[in-house]
Parts: sequence; structure tokens; C-alpha cells
Amino acid sequence: MPDSSIFSRHDNKRKDAFFTVVDGLFLVGCLLSLATVLINPDQAVKVFIFSTVLSFPVIFNNRHNLLKNKKLLMLPLSIFAFGLMQIIWVAIFKQQGSPFTAAYRSYQNGGKNLIFSAFMIAAICSRHALFFCKDRIAQYVTIATGLGLYCWAGYQLYTVGSANPLAYRVPLGFEFATGTAYALTFIALLASQAILNLRGILVIPFYFIHFALSALAIVSTQTRAAILVYPVLCVALFLLNYRHKRKVLFGAFASFVILSLAALIPLKPVLEQRYIEFKNDLIAYQGDNSNTSIGARFAMQKAGLETGKLKPWGESLEQRSSTLIDLEKSDPSLSGALLYLNVHLHNEVMDTFSLKGFPGLILLLLFYATAVYVALKQKNALLLVVTGAIIAYGLNDMVLYSKGESLISMLALCFSFILFPCAMREQSYE
Repeated sequence: MPDSSIFSRHDNKRKDAFFTVVDGLFLVGCLLSLATVLINPDQAVKVFIFSTVLSFPVIFNNRHNLLKNKKLLMLPLSIFAFGLMQIIWVAIFKQQGSPFTAAYRSYQNGGKNLIFSAFMIAAICSRHALFFCKDRIAQYVTIATGLGLYCWAGYQLYTVGSANPLAYRVPLGFEFATGTAYALTFIALLASQAILNLRGILVIPFYFIHFALSALAIVSTQTRAAILVYPVLCVALFLLNYRHKRKVLFGAFASFVILSLAALIPLKPVLEQRYIEFKNDLIAYQGDNSNTSIGARFAMQKAGLETGKLKPWGESLEQRSSTLIDLEKSDPSLSGALLYLNVHLHNEVMDTFSLKGFPGLILLLLFYATAVYVALKQKNALLLVVTGAIIAYGLNDMVLYSKGESLISMLALCFSFILFPCAMREQSYE
């Protein structure tokens, strides 16, 4: 009779081959989503959904790793909870023929991407560290994606924008340049970590060159928040990676300052114009005129707080709109917020509180806190700065809303684990 152990070994080999192919396709799907998100968000979402489907067998095959370290599920569960809450909220309040249908759809798309990413992150965390040490191609693809997008930004500026950075804001494949700036920040941070993961004496100079190119691309979007936040996060990422090498830090900090100035000189008129607009907006707001870019943001934050306090358990977009119109009659400083009734309140925290009440606010803050906790626990510098970007941009705008912005935010979280240095990843499994 044939030895049963032979058949058993043969079955195990076929099983291993199957899951090896699935793992490879899963990683390819992640990389393809990242490479196309700023070019064609609609296609990137389709690839992201395909990767989510592949995450199920990956999780099943590596379930023992998750069961041994249940803390790896903390972040996926917090993301899933907030995403599910958004889906449920839309299902409860969306009405047929609503004038806010497009906004409801954006909240729903954001919720779906959060749910998809929860499974993606669970799958990535379930895979053993040594597997990722073989995925060097992820680093090179991430770097190439960043450099390609910076070049495309320059191409758009000089062709479509007629080389006039004062009159043209680079959008790449996004609808609005503001979302483009946020997306470029996430991709630039991922590419920065991928560069730091490389070996050799040219890593630090390459990091500085990449910083200069990415800063130029972000400035070309004319997005004030990104222009201010990205350099801080990029410096923080470098310092966290080289925190034990003090000799490197001083020279690196000086280089950051010099390169920042050198990179910004060509776009000095853009910075001056945005600063003047910012100052004028503040002066106008002090005079109770909130119908400016900055004034409207202050008005929307106040509007979110006031409407949230009136409906602490949540309300529809229609209800919020009606309430805000009534509040504006007695408080003219809220007039700037009326311009954005059909979209969102440009502040993740206040917008969530005004529509989903305390339950939504708690889940959002839980997601923030969990991401920071996991980053500190694993000593994952990239996850920490990516979370910092999500929080910082969420206080100025919304990055967990709509298809493109939520997708790039979640992809950044996924790649924070994929690009996490292997030596540190091993410790997270102990």
C-alpha cells in the first residue's frame, strides 16, 4: 500500500504553493493600488478590493500568528468599527432623492475603504517578519512611485499650468489639489522610509534629495497645511530612525534646513502669496467675516461643535443643514460654514461629532489612540508619522471621507507595516 505520509507531504506542498501564490498576488495588489491611487483613484479602489478578497486566505493561513498575539488585531478592529459606523449612519439617514446624495456617497465610500483596510492590515500583520524581509521589491516600487509622481507634478505644472505656480494648483489625478497634497504627503513618507531601509553610504544623501523633490511637488499644490506639516513629519521620521546615532543627527538637521530653503526658493512667490492670503483671511475673520478660506474653516469648526451639542446621538445632513441655517441667523460668524453644507465641515473631529454624535466621536478618537499606541508599542516610526499626518490633516480637513482621500490614508497605514524594518518587526512578534 502507498505510504500515507507521501500523500500528506504532497498535499502540504500544494497547499504551501497555493498560499505562496496568494501572498504574492496580495502584495502585488497592495503595490498596484499605491502606484495608481493618484493617477486613477477609481481603478485603484478596484485593485484595493481585489487585494481585500485575497486578504481572507492570507489571514486564514496565518491565523496562528494573530491568535498568539491578539494585540495585532487592535488597529484593524478600531478601523473596522469606525468604518462600519459610517456605513450604518448612511443606511439610517440617507433618503431617496436627497440633495445631499453625493455627500452621503462620499461618507459611504470612506466607510467601505476603512472596512477593506481593516482586513488588509490584519492580513499584513499576520504574516511572519521573515516573509517581509524578502519583499525588497516593495521598497523599490514605493520609491519609484514617489519619484514618478513628483515628475508628473512638474510635468503638469509646466504644461497644463504654463509654468505659472501662482495661477495653477497641481491636481495630478485627484479632483482637488488639496487632496493631492495630502496624498503626496503619505506617499512621500512611505518612500522616505523605503529609502532609509536601504543600505549604503548614499542612503542619507538620497533621503535629502528625495525630501527636496517631494517638498517641491507638495508646494506646487499650494496647500498650506501640507506645506507646513510635511517637512515636520519628514524630519521627525528621520530623527526617529536615527535617534540612536547622535553624530548623524546634527549634520542631518543642518542639511534639512539648507535643503528646505533651496527647495522652496523656486516657489518663493507661491509661499508669499499663500502667506498674504492667510494673513488677510485672519484679519477678515477678526472682523466677523468668515467668508474666506481660513475664516470658513473656523466657522465650520464652530458649526460642528454647536450642531453636535444639539444632537449628541447623531443626525442627518438635512437636519444639520437646517439647524446651521437657523444658528447663522443669530450668529453671523457662522456664515462661512454655509458654503460647505453640501459636503463636509473640513474637520474630521467636528464633522464626525456633528453627524454621528458621541458614538462616532468616540470611535474616531479610539482609532487615533489605537494607531498611536500600536506605533509606540512596536516602535514603528513610519506608523507614528503616518498617524500624525492623518490626525493633523483631519483637524484641518477630512482624509477619511470620499474615495481617493480615504484610500490613500488607509494604504499609508498598510504600508506602514509592510515597510516596517524587519529587525523591528521580529520584536513585535515576541
